[in-house]
Amino acid sequence: MSSSRTVEPRRFSFWAPDFSRSVTVGVDTSESAYHAFEWAARHAWALRTDLQVYLADPADTTVHRVLDRLPMLTAHFRSGGDDPVAALVGASDSSATLVLGCKGEQHRGLGLGSLVLPVLRRARCGVVVVRGRPPAIRGEHGRVTAAVGGCEDPVVLRRAVELCRTRRASLHLLHVHPPARCAASVPRAEAALRQAVSFLRTTAPELTPEVVVECRHPHEALAALESDVVVVGRGGRHDGVGVITRAALHHASCPVLVARPDPRPDDRAAF
Repeated sequence: MSSSRTVEPRRFSFWAPDFSRSVTVGVDTSESAYHAFEWAARHAWALRTDLQVYLADPADTTVHRVLDRLPMLTAHFRSGGDDPVAALVGASDSSATLVLGCKGEQHRGLGLGSLVLPVLRRARCGVVVVRGRPPAIRGEHGRVTAAVGGCEDPVVLRRAVELCRTRRASLHLLHVHPPARCAASVPRAEAALRQAVSFLRTTAPELTPEVVVECRHPHEALAALESDVVVVGRGGRHDGVGVITRAALHHASCPVLVARPDPRPDDRAAF
């Protein structure tokens, strides 16, 4: 982008960063964006990779207070320009994770910020939308939840496993179905959970997941989570966001990782 600029990092890493695992975050002047920046910085630090920061206001220095607590993290700053959606979608090409706040400076009330869904539909990597209660945002529960029961389960499980390993967290498998379809959904829930557990025995034998089946509305189940992150598939064929994903983005009590729907061929075979 012609309006982009890179500020030389103020600090140097003692490891060789893996740019294929780079973490990118979009930051405006909203409180939600600063929570997202702090989450992204801690995540990049844990992954031992660089942090790419797209600022709505290149003169904003608030983020440096977070970086001062992570002196070995290398951060690159760029302007979001006149089209922040295009900038962030472009950055997703070379990122493993893209991080956003759930509300922006132009949308501080109920609902999602105006950038979230446009970026989510077009991003070519996993997207984390940072929302929820402070203990969850700070990662104090020691738990990662994977919402299973759809065709994207393999990539959801892989991303959940990555987070568990990075955070040394336990793994919960969550299947939700509305009360009206509770009895009819039991066989499907059992089959999905059996497949998920079988998949994990091969891909992450060190993890013993706790299995939770919720017979209630998705927004109720997701609002009641005591988890640091919930991982969901993108879902949906029309607007690009499925029912569970939309409920998580609006109601989850913790940050939401929307996994990119590109399971590996061996994943599909395993399922």
